[in-house]
Amino acid sequence: MPCRVLVVDNYVSAAEALAEACGRFHEVRYADGGSAAMEVALDWRPDVMVLDIDMPPPNGLEVATMIRDISHLKPVTLIAVTGRSAAFGQEEAIAHGFDDYLTKPVDIDRLLSVIAAARRLPADT
Repeated sequence: MPCRVLVVDNYVSAAEALAEACGRFHEVRYADGGSAAMEVALDWRPDVMVLDIDMPPPNGLEVATMIRDISHLKPVTLIAVTGRSAAFGQEEAIAHGFDDYLTKPVDIDRLLSVIAAARRLPADT
């Protein structure tokens, strides 16, 4: 089932590549940083956000925390994307409200599977 996916990365080419891959199956927008991501999220209300963790402030962890604090955005699925090793950053990402954690280079099939799984969850989870 198609959903709204917001891809956020301060490297525009990385955001565009992920947005293009997801855009084959979903309605997608991308933002080039945390502040822009918050503006789009508040206006567009995505179902899923794919957030790079390592961005200039506000970084992905800070954006995730802000998203989780806004009641009407809580049902959004947050997917961390980072160049950090899984052992280094996954626990920190989950503690900030992320639902899943993917390392770069992103396996597009895995990303699409995570998005598909997120859409099968009841809206109140």
